[in-house]
Amino acid sequence: MSRTIRALGMCLALAVVAACGNPITYPAAPPALSGQPAGTVVVPAGTDFAAAVERLRAAITSGGGTVAAVVDNAADARGAGVEIPANTVVIGGSPAAHTPLVRVDQRAALNLPERYLVLQDESGAVEITYNGADFVAALSGVTTPEARAPLRDSITAVAGRAGPVATAPVAAPLVGVAPGGAVTTVFGSADVRVTVDRLRRNAGKAPNRAVAVIDMAGDSGGSEPPLRPTSLILVSTPEVEGPLLAAAPSFGLELPMRFVVWDDEQNRTQIGYPDVARLAARHGIPAGDPGIARLTTDADRLARLAAGIIE
Repeated sequence: MSRTIRALGMCLALAVVAACGNPITYPAAPPALSGQPAGTVVVPAGTDFAAAVERLRAAITSGGGTVAAVVDNAADARGAGVEIPANTVVIGGSPAAHTPLVRVDQRAALNLPERYLVLQDESGAVEITYNGADFVAALSGVTTPEARAPLRDSITAVAGRAGPVATAPVAAPLVGVAPGGAVTTVFGSADVRVTVDRLRRNAGKAPNRAVAVIDMAGDSGGSEPPLRPTSLILVSTPEVEGPLLAAAPSFGLELPMRFVVWDDEQNRTQIGYPDVARLAARHGIPAGDPGIARLTTDADRLARLAAGIIE
């Protein structure tokens, strides 16, 4: 299979040092909670799951953002014959928050708009988990504080409105997180519009489901030139995702699977998607898990179909 693996050229630990640039030192953080993925923030949200989801939606829109998708992972898993506790991901935010990162590197769109995972455990407690802005910036190879500050401010405000806490939440340490090889890229044979349509149509065939197509370049102008065409496509495969969520509920933060299609600086169309094994490792799922292998195969196939490599 022909594909290009793009290393983002960075090494991470508790501090991140760009291959070219100044070091970024992350704030001290307490030990991660048991089962809390690196780079995530977890805030309590009471015991009413439905109310927490609605507060989250309202928090996004009241801050000037748009809710791009709400995916009930538990309902999808149930439809595939797997019972899991309440598990819903709300995806959304404002262009003002994510455009600075995408302007630096269009692959940043893979982790944007922000994802907020609402979980309820067996005791009835509800929590909201989301990726810290430093984690998103690091995976995107963005080292400038100015580019990640709008996202940090936006998600902190959203989380504060959705699940008020007495003290400012702190992300789990970035120990073990390294962006090199985190994104697989394939060059497409057509422009962004045609490539997105190919991906959407093929993702809409069972057992996959196209959840949403998000124009990441829309409303990106303002005082600066608009972004080059950049679109995010969300794809769900409930029959595969259900068992993975039963084993690791926090994996819902990585779902639905996402693909970014963009026009690069040389006017070439590229398709990018996450290394699924890397996503699994972050949530304690073995890379050899059959579900992870299936998601990897599906992602490779959909990208190659969109690129026109196979039919």
